[in-house]
Amino acid sequence: MFEIKDNYLAAGEALTQLLEPLVASQKLKKVYQANELSEVDERSQITPAAHVLYLGDGLDETAQGGNSSQVKQTWLVVLACRLSIHERPAGELLVSLLNAVVGKSIAVDGQMLGPFVRVNSAVKPRFTKSHGYYPVAVSVKLRFKPS
Repeated sequence: MFEIKDNYLAAGEALTQLLEPLVASQKLKKVYQANELSEVDERSQITPAAHVLYLGDGLDETAQGGNSSQVKQTWLVVLACRLSIHERPAGELLVSLLNAVVGKSIAVDGQMLGPFVRVNSAVKPRFTKSHGYYPVAVSVKLRFKPS
């Protein structure tokens, strides 16, 4: 199990790395981190894109008198698509996104982080006149031991 040492949000960076091959293959044009989301204006958003957002965590079990805990973090990956016949259909992009992250693990700082498990999303799909937003929630178990 991945032990959190320096970055409590390392799983977000891991998800971004797992999604990068979709950018390289031109299925997605960009992967945004949560801190970039506030800067995205729908009128100028690059699509199709994925937005990686931290939804919070839960504590599964505590060991060693509370000195060590297993954390289940939940992350949201939102596929943003322009509703246009000139863009790849959202259904195809969702399959690519799911294949890229669900059940996957990745090496981070000499440790394996994952697998990312799909969970129910508290966020529903949203549509505007020009865009569709399709949320996919995943969770991952980590260990945190305060120093």
